[in-house]
Amino acid sequence: MQIIIYYSGQKNKKTSYQAAVLIFAALLMISGCAARGAKRMPADRFDYNAAIAQSTREQMLLNIVRSRYLEVPVFLTVSSVLTQYEYDSSLGLSGIFESGAGTNDIFIGDTNLRFSERPTITYLPVEGQEFSAHLLSDIPSEMIFAAAQAGWPIDVFMRIGIQRLGAAENMSFGEIPATGYGDSKTQFEDEFKKLKRFERMIELIFILSDRKVIEVQQVEKDGKSERYFLIAEEVPEDLRPLLGELRQLIGLTNRNRFRITERVTNIKDDEISIQTRSVMAMMEFMARGVEVPLAYLEEGRVIDYGLQSSDGQAAKGLISFRMHSSKNRPQDVFAKVRYQDYWYFIDHTDITSKRALSLIIVLFRLMAPTPAGAAPILTLPTG
Repeated sequence: MQIIIYYSGQKNKKTSYQAAVLIFAALLMISGCAARGAKRMPADRFDYNAAIAQSTREQMLLNIVRSRYLEVPVFLTVSSVLTQYEYDSSLGLSGIFESGAGTNDIFIGDTNLRFSERPTITYLPVEGQEFSAHLLSDIPSEMIFAAAQAGWPIDVFMRIGIQRLGAAENMSFGEIPATGYGDSKTQFEDEFKKLKRFERMIELIFILSDRKVIEVQQVEKDGKSERYFLIAEEVPEDLRPLLGELRQLIGLTNRNRFRITERVTNIKDDEISIQTRSVMAMMEFMARGVEVPLAYLEEGRVIDYGLQSSDGQAAKGLISFRMHSSKNRPQDVFAKVRYQDYWYFIDHTDITSKRALSLIIVLFRLMAPTPAGAAPILTLPTG
């Protein structure tokens, strides 16, 4: 930027004032760049934070959709975000003064401003034997109780993260039926029956726990922490039928105290077994809530679990996760991702699906942490 001021004749206050104003404006432009990096930090920090959060949601959505299409999930993690800024500014001022009638006094001012940004974002593939072992390992049952104590939506956790509680078994998460074996219609009907019994069990647990009829208690014994499922000695008359139904669903005896174990065989009369799912199994289960275009179902690209109606809508309430599909790009949604010429998305008003997505992201981070990788060593100039 160059500023040139001409005026002729005798020097007067007006021309001197104009020159001073322009010079002062140039100085303001230069000084505005002072400490520019500190001013950009709040905006950049939150912008990158929001971008990483959004990409994390969309990556998990994409992998759930891939699971629906029987593909292997692939994860990338943001290892580092480095941003380099360069500001260059200069100010020059010169003047020519001549005396005598008819001469001009000339002021010449130069200001130069230059700004550049060079972000460096490093991605690492999340893979390897250790990662796969974490991803395929069942989550510890203690994590469910810890989440409940922390105020996490335990109902979603139980529906998605538990495969079996006592004798009550949740809907399978794997590919059913196995190709060439059995009657698929009969197997799907059996799975729906399991799901309905499991949902009823969860409903009874919440009713009875709210009325202080049942609770889970942690006990320290021989330096080890054990959890027990307790039933109150005295139960209100109106709740006795519900308690009896819960005992039948779970397969409990007339005892009132049961030790919680993760074993699935050789269960004693005073024990209750909890079988959890792995993060991968939870993703496979949630994938059944993905609405697949009817054309893809008719072509046989994916397994038809019988969870979609004739208009293509997923059966509401059966799976604690719903992802709609559309040929057109959806607007104003919680999260969306494009896959095979279709958009898949979660509505802002679908609270259950939003909670389920947040849950699987948190569990993924806990059970499958980012593997230690060789971060790049960068030397960045400070000028």
